[in-house]
Amino acid sequence: MIEKKTRNINREVNTLKKELNLLKKNFSRKFNLVISEMQKIAPSDYEVIFESQNIPDSSSGLIEKINPKKTFNEVILNNEIKSQINMAISQISNHHKLMHKWGLSNLQENNSISLLFSGPSGTGKTLTAEALSNELRKKLFIVRYSNLVDSFIGETGKNIVKVFDLARKNNAILFFDEADAIASSRTNIFSATDSETNLTRNVLLKELEKFDGIVIFATNLASNFDKAFERRINSHIIFKVPNLNEREEIWKLLSKTLPLDKDVNFHELAKEFEFSGGHIRNSVINAARLAVSNNFNKVNQDHFFKACKLVKDGKNILLQIDDSKDTINYFG
Repeated sequence: MIEKKTRNINREVNTLKKELNLLKKNFSRKFNLVISEMQKIAPSDYEVIFESQNIPDSSSGLIEKINPKKTFNEVILNNEIKSQINMAISQISNHHKLMHKWGLSNLQENNSISLLFSGPSGTGKTLTAEALSNELRKKLFIVRYSNLVDSFIGETGKNIVKVFDLARKNNAILFFDEADAIASSRTNIFSATDSETNLTRNVLLKELEKFDGIVIFATNLASNFDKAFERRINSHIIFKVPNLNEREEIWKLLSKTLPLDKDVNFHELAKEFEFSGGHIRNSVINAARLAVSNNFNKVNQDHFFKACKLVKDGKNILLQIDDSKDTINYFG
């Protein structure tokens, strides 16, 4: 009796194995067919594929809309970057003249004005984009790749089309944050993910060619940029960690609303800590919180030094402020 049941179970297991192998073969065949068809699509066909979709007037979650309030008076930049920014502003102001009266449209691959901001995090790329938008009296639409990406094939490309359409309708500047995630060098196709990535880049290139507005790509990995994107960049502006004098000016600017003790020495802080503007901002916030938590009416040099050391640790930590064991979060 037991032997008979065992034979039946083995028979059922073998049947299931055969069915599973058949499913694998069918899936592999269909998968390879899809990849093959996607490889046949020419860049010129993307317009047909993606523009035929109905694009809503707003796409919640795809972009972060900013009505810029920051000005260049609130951004500490070195003379080289200032010069490049002024050149970009001049180019934007004279875009119609350059493209149509002087015939540069025949020499460029796209109608848009494309800027590449590259440099470490916290060096002022986003702040500069906001100040530039304010200068030009335009809205700023921040695009993050994590909001664009979709698990379904082709949907990320459609999201890119929506983003450009929104910028066009609102006369807004597009700011692609961490742009290397979407504009990095193309890969050989070994999977559906690779094919989707290349398809997404081609859609972005196609939209960039048609767009007659301003696009800013921000990255800290400019070396990974695809060559096709590099050819379409009008100006590459490199943001570096500020020098001693620039750091001192940033300290003064970001601390101007704080009640400061007479012992505060921003030159000393700038000399001791080679921070980016973002790290200085976090240090100012930490120093103010330390002063308040210890019932000080003013922020002193010791508060700033302790705050800088917290930031230098590169992480958020909890400190016990007083005997009550209360804790406060600090920015790293």
